[in-house]
Amino acid sequence: MTKPIFIFMLLFLISGCWNSDTKGTSTGEVEIINGHTLPPDPGEAGKVTLLGIDCNDDGVRDDVERYIYHRFSKEEYPKTKIAIALQYGRAVQNILVDPEHGYENGTSHYLEKAHDCQWYFYRMRTKGKSFSDFLNFRKQNPLFDEEFEDHVFNTEQRLKAYFTFNSSLSGHTFPGRKKSVDKCDIDIEKLDE
Repeated sequence: MTKPIFIFMLLFLISGCWNSDTKGTSTGEVEIINGHTLPPDPGEAGKVTLLGIDCNDDGVRDDVERYIYHRFSKEEYPKTKIAIALQYGRAVQNILVDPEHGYENGTSHYLEKAHDCQWYFYRMRTKGKSFSDFLNFRKQNPLFDEEFEDHVFNTEQRLKAYFTFNSSLSGHTFPGRKKSVDKCDIDIEKLDE
């Protein structure tokens, strides 16, 4: 194989993105979950850079998007959980772009909104019930749990960036926030009814 062709093939494989005719898994099969066409699995190529690969340019790394759909699509309230988790995935991407200035550039706000949306979901589904019911529902419907975080921050570089982001928030004050549906990117009150 000549050197230019080899370099082109290598760049093609590293990018993880294929044209629309072969969009899907590494075998070229298109994967659809709940009517959503998943981006191709980037595999190890998705771990090479801090920001990873986002073939469909939706603001969520492809490996994270695939994880979210695979994890939440068969659970109770799948559309709601997927919407909230994707919002969190977009917030994380914003954090990774410039983790040193999480407060100054406002990226902490995106993460706060995702967390507020999650809490609104818990309150919405337990409205009129006891605090114990709320706690049980939350325990039975984890979103941003350790498994989720391990997948989102799946490289040493991403984990260090997250720690840097957290450090950038040190010394700042954050007011209490209302947990309402307007914190959600999508009106979750209409999903999964």
